Amino acid sequence: MRLDKSIFLFFLLFSIPIPAWAAKSGDAFNIASDVHWEEIELRFEGICICPRPPPIYYEEGEIWEYWEPFLVEGTVSMANYSAYLGKQTGSSLIDELGGKNKSSDSVDIANESTFAQGHAYLFPMMYGFCKHKDYGMWWSEYDSMWQNDELSAVITPEAALYANKTMQMACMADATAVNLGYPLDFMPWCIGSSGSAYPMTGHVDNDNIVQANNAVASRLLYKLNRLFMICDPADNLCGCDYTPV
Repeated sequence: MRLDKSIFLFFLLFSIPIPAWAAKSGDAFNIASDVHWEEIELRFEGICICPRPPPIYYEEGEIWEYWEPFLVEGTVSMANYSAYLGKQTGSSLIDELGGKNKSSDSVDIANESTFAQGHAYLFPMMYGFCKHKDYGMWWSEYDSMWQNDELSAVITPEAALYANKTMQMACMADATAVNLGYPLDFMPWCIGSSGSAYPMTGHVDNDNIVQANNAVASRLLYKLNRLFMICDPADNLCGCDYTPV
């Protein structure tokens, strides 16, 4: 009888549903092997003389052109899972924080959508060569505006201008230009073939999980610019310009 109880307990333990995040794991980001350092080409452009506030007034410097790997970005369907760390960092009591992907079909075609959380890690991988201060970390799980399309309008009121078929259809031109290698910078509400940059949340009206997550990553990058967390040094040889739009 005791043996039967043990066998029953064994099968009971293995029949209990285990949360998906319990087995979620992966390889953590490795700065040595995951960055293609051989593709970072440094090119000397010349000398610059930049104005500075008194008592310095001006400063001389060298102009170097290169691509700096300073941002690691990831999108996840499982809340609080960090692809950067390769492990789960916590759990959530709110089911809505988890992602979803609804494929299109003849019955529920109006609800084809994807939702994902986004993580961004800004750190100085080339700190000794280029010194700037736009470093930090951003997790959308802690951002209420990322979860709600209406609430996101607090920092993106211009979204109302693009919430119509005409402006969205215009993104076809940007999609074509992007595939030719010439994105249209004067159309900031478009993300190439991935759709619209608005609403600036994790909700995307696309059931293609690759395109949808690309849109989520692009929106997160846009939001970091909107919040002045990152800047663009390519527009200013003497500094780094913030580009909220």
